Amino acid sequence: LRAPQNVNDVPGTPQSAELATQAAVAQMNGRPAEALAIAEQGIRADPADPWPHYNQAVALAELGRVDEASAAFLDAERRFYANDLWGKSVALYGRAHAYAQAGRCAEARQAFSQYTALVGGYEPKTVALVHRYEGECRTSPLGQQPPAAPAN
Repeated sequence: LRAPQNVNDVPGTPQSAELATQAAVAQMNGRPAEALAIAEQGIRADPADPWPHYNQAVALAELGRVDEASAAFLDAERRFYANDLWGKSVALYGRAHAYAQAGRCAEARQAFSQYTALVGGYEPKTVALVHRYEGECRTSPLGQQPPAAPAN
């Protein structure tokens, strides 16, 4: 799967796109609380743009707010156009990874399964790698989520 070649295939406005970029930069620089605030500005700028929802989900996952992150990943996935398999796959993988990082292995396996069903015909090497990730998931002690990461 590849990112869409035509940026006009992605819903959004220049303002929401700029805010999504700023949120991603904040996240990459280890500032998830800032990324979350910027992503929420992007959502307000254009609720149809999937990328601010995706950025919100990534930041929430980093902050240990897995249930909220899962809902935001689902929101992002729904907002990508039906023919944008790459965008949908990124959101699906993000949700699966968030569950795996939290030690919620049953939910991670289900989300990874949805991911492999979507990309299986296009990315067989990725599917093999995802199956390895599924096998590496370790449930947290007593089935509890690990403590949330400290806010920046």
